[in-house]
Amino acid sequence: MKLTASHVSKTLALGLTVALLQPVSAQTATPKDPKSPVAGIPDGRGPTGPVTLKIVSPAPDEVIPVPETAAGQPPAKGAPVTLKVELANFETFDDAATKTGQRLEILVDNISSTFPWRDATKPYTFKSLPKGTHMVRIFPVRPWGEAIKEPSALASVTFHVGEKDGKNTAEAGTPILTVVAPRGKVKGDTGKVLLDVLVSGCPVAEQSVGDSCRLRYKVDTQPEVTLTKVEPVWLEGLTPGRHAYVVGLTRDQKVVPGAFALYHGSFEVESLVNPSAPASAPPAKATGQ
Repeated sequence: MKLTASHVSKTLALGLTVALLQPVSAQTATPKDPKSPVAGIPDGRGPTGPVTLKIVSPAPDEVIPVPETAAGQPPAKGAPVTLKVELANFETFDDAATKTGQRLEILVDNISSTFPWRDATKPYTFKSLPKGTHMVRIFPVRPWGEAIKEPSALASVTFHVGEKDGKNTAEAGTPILTVVAPRGKVKGDTGKVLLDVLVSGCPVAEQSVGDSCRLRYKVDTQPEVTLTKVEPVWLEGLTPGRHAYVVGLTRDQKVVPGAFALYHGSFEVESLVNPSAPASAPPAKATGQ
């Protein structure tokens, strides 16, 4: 769901309950060869050292031309965009039995879905991205969808297709919230759904820490949850159907400035037992302070 100014204003007015988190530096190191927390999903592999990811192409602020069309045809609304990266110390693989594996995930702007990239040694090409400014974020994930939390494992680039329109731009110095999961359709037969985020540009910590941010989220009409550190959260007891959620970075009980500090999203819990079950509670709204 795309964030608009009205969404931001409404959320600022309603507020969210403060969640106090420990600084990123207090997190433990990336575990090596972790066991899968989800039955039937393969274990993780590696890393073999510090995970680093660098976007080689497109270049920052690059303007990608829109291809010309044949005479008599309507003008193209976008252009192909090819991504190239350099990934170190993280193995990508596919597990044929479960159709999962370690991979990169690509997030374009703040759209509702990510795109899996299973072989980082080969370019990934979008057939057409619309005209305008775009920010692409790429991050490695485990077979169960959890992102690697090392700062050097999250890469981003802002570029333009045909023209610079000023949209989807992270202003210098503003924090960035990247919602990893949940997105799209998720399996409900495991009994739990992963909620995972990445934060860059500000330490997520208690208010007493200078220049820190708070991370606050709410799912459906359930009470907001207070966390003590940044780590994956497993949501349990969700009924089959659509669920909505909101996640925000805040400071002084207000959403911090920036185009990527607040996310409104939804996901659908599928059930192998009862796929036609009715949808869940109404969409989440910000509440509290």
